[in-house]
Amino acid sequence: MQFHLKKVLVTAILAGLTMPAVSYATNGYFMIGFGAKSRGMGGVGVAEGIDGLAAAFNPATMIDVGTRFDIGGDIFYAPNSVTHSDGTLSETTIAEESHFEHTPFSPGDVFLIPNMGGTYKYNDEITFGFAFIGAGMGTRYNQALPDGNTSYFFNFNGLGGDNYTGVKLLQMQIPISIAYKMDDQNTVGASVVMAGQFFEAWGLKAFTELNLAVTQENLSNMGTDFSYGGGIRLGWQGKYMNNDLIFGVNYSSRVYMTPFEDYSSLFAEHGDFDIPENYAVGVAYKATPDIKVKFDIQQINYSDVDSVGNPGPYAGNSVEFNPLCPGVDTLECKVGGDLGMGFGWTDQTVYKLGAEYKFNEKLELRGGINYAKAPITPDNIIFNLLAPATPELHATLGATYQFTKDIEASVSYVHAFENTIEGQTMFQPSGSNPDITVNNAAISMKQDALGVELGIKW
Repeated sequence: MQFHLKKVLVTAILAGLTMPAVSYATNGYFMIGFGAKSRGMGGVGVAEGIDGLAAAFNPATMIDVGTRFDIGGDIFYAPNSVTHSDGTLSETTIAEESHFEHTPFSPGDVFLIPNMGGTYKYNDEITFGFAFIGAGMGTRYNQALPDGNTSYFFNFNGLGGDNYTGVKLLQMQIPISIAYKMDDQNTVGASVVMAGQFFEAWGLKAFTELNLAVTQENLSNMGTDFSYGGGIRLGWQGKYMNNDLIFGVNYSSRVYMTPFEDYSSLFAEHGDFDIPENYAVGVAYKATPDIKVKFDIQQINYSDVDSVGNPGPYAGNSVEFNPLCPGVDTLECKVGGDLGMGFGWTDQTVYKLGAEYKFNEKLELRGGINYAKAPITPDNIIFNLLAPATPELHATLGATYQFTKDIEASVSYVHAFENTIEGQTMFQPSGSNPDITVNNAAISMKQDALGVELGIKW
């Protein structure tokens, strides 16, 4: 049973999701929304189902969409950069001097991110469905630069073990879902979630060479590792005012994953990397016969997953290198231990606002915004050189054209505005007062995505 589940998840991830090696998910490492229709409206989808990916937002909303299948993808462009200086940063420093672009895994910075989902209306009260929900992050930097400096990024004194440093995380959740219409107003839904994830890291061997990890193995350059797990989702939808006003609630449990055994000395709790609990509320209002306005609020509890939420190295005081273990150097406090350091990500509250305009019987137009404060804090910047999920504000556009009664095509465009986070790394800038925080590093990213989706109804 365990073998077959693992085989199914690996196959599903390889077939259903081709992830880039660049941090792209923008609400932390979660996507802002799933499918061209949702992404064209800022990522909304908790109150009302609009396509075959409804189960990705709230299983109860599958009751709205009948029997259909949707498949598509986004062409994604996500350049990121990092600045690391031996002195205090200035605007000129960030813009011109120590500005290193990432090195992509494949030629260029353009990638295809697929998505798919389907629903089956069993009868007027019951609808079944599924969706493929992707997430991830990744970077790759050159840490053997031609100026002879051997301490860029994580290559302390040339101990990194690789000319490049970086990570790649690829996640897939597959909610198998059911919606049950209790009465004309209330529908409930539930999902059993299967999940799988791949991870790889390289250029981080200095942590073992400097005796900062729990063991000398299973930390870096171990190839691609796989873990799998499961969770649940619960949803509710309520319709009022002759269905002109719709509310939705979705709860997604923490998805408990098997540990990354090949990287058990890197992630806190010996390779643990669960998918965080998240929940959302949404409202959809039909303002006129042709205009709908939708608003979602989503909470993502990154800090509850120790490998993500534990603080990273404290730059201001070498005695308090690990803030969870000040002055202590026990095994549990080293990288990979139960109190091991993480990315220091905070919980994230996401606000999504979208509108839909029915231009005519064939064409629908959409627009939206999405905002969430970046989960990265300035005092945790060093580990987040590997995961620069800095964008906060997104603007989106979209449209759907109905070719026939049963076939439609949708497009979306998402722009994540560039955002820079500055902070102090554990490398104290030369000549500075160790008691004064000095911003000597910065991470930055902006993103653009163009999505296409084909919908088929039965």
